[in-house]
Amino acid sequence: MGSAWAITGLVAAVSSTPADSVRKEVGVQVHTGFIIPHADDLKAISQSSPVGIIVEYSRTNLRRSAFDRCNCFARIGAYAHYMAFNNPAELGRTVGAGAFFEPLIRYGKPLSFSIRTTAGLAYLTRVFDPQTNPRNTFFGATLNGWLGVSAAAHVRVSNHLRISLSANYNHISNGGSRQPNRGMNFPTVAAGMIYTANSFPFPDPRRWSKPQLTKRFVVRLMPFASIRTFPQTDLFPEKATWLLGITATAGWRLNRFHTLSGGTELVHDGYIREQRRRVNHSPDSWQVALLGGYELWLGRYVFAAHLGWNAYQPDTIPDGRVFQRYQLLYALSDRVRLGVGLKSRLQVAEGFDVRAGLAF
Repeated sequence: MGSAWAITGLVAAVSSTPADSVRKEVGVQVHTGFIIPHADDLKAISQSSPVGIIVEYSRTNLRRSAFDRCNCFARIGAYAHYMAFNNPAELGRTVGAGAFFEPLIRYGKPLSFSIRTTAGLAYLTRVFDPQTNPRNTFFGATLNGWLGVSAAAHVRVSNHLRISLSANYNHISNGGSRQPNRGMNFPTVAAGMIYTANSFPFPDPRRWSKPQLTKRFVVRLMPFASIRTFPQTDLFPEKATWLLGITATAGWRLNRFHTLSGGTELVHDGYIREQRRRVNHSPDSWQVALLGGYELWLGRYVFAAHLGWNAYQPDTIPDGRVFQRYQLLYALSDRVRLGVGLKSRLQVAEGFDVRAGLAF
């Protein structure tokens, strides 16, 4: 009988521990903002003000194992959005959903802060059409990716309720899978409320021992791939092309969080090759670039921002040789890295990629 009670008590303790370590929250935000016209011919169509609403659900794991993944407590959640661009004939509306990752700052205080990164999908009701919607060169496809970054301030009203005010930078693009794909950048401000169903107190990580930095010099090889699609024309059918490449970087870790790194990148761009073929140029598709920049390491997550310079590229590539390369990587193990990349020239995104590689 005593053994049965002991087993029952152990099962109850184990089953209650995870629940007591996870804060579950629901929230809503109301957004308004403006569209950035990143080219002169986009100014006329960019005069409207987007408005919308986002609803979300999140969990904050308070266990040390979760804290060690990013050296932070973070809300991880899902959202659904509705956004109207106040130009129904040309820009229409967007609905969609995705996920977010939100490290917390001054958590547990009456006034707290957070920084959020967002990734999801956006379905658009109005896209480019050469006859019926020629000015909307923001969007060439109905299904697009949505990326965002935001900073928020939170005021605790009670143990279960907070109000928030945030500044958000949003980007919608199809990553070059359909043309035109100039993408839309639209900052917004948002007011919202967050309800915490189980308001467990935050532990104090200062009581935990800090992991030691045992390796300063790091090397990483990251093969990557993406797809860009030519639209159908009077002379050519629609055609999808592959971009394949590999990035090799080496870096010096200044401390657990900050790294300076540089390297090289080799790219075979099927889109450029096909573009040249269509105008009877030699089928040159190779690009060789030098990279240099900064990396932020947060536990298993790495955000890398590099400035690139193409030492070699086909002569038909516009806008010079300089570009930006961004990577968001996750350490699946000590060696294996998974992630996504973005290449852009100033504020114009050229395309997203998926990547997987090894660290040494």
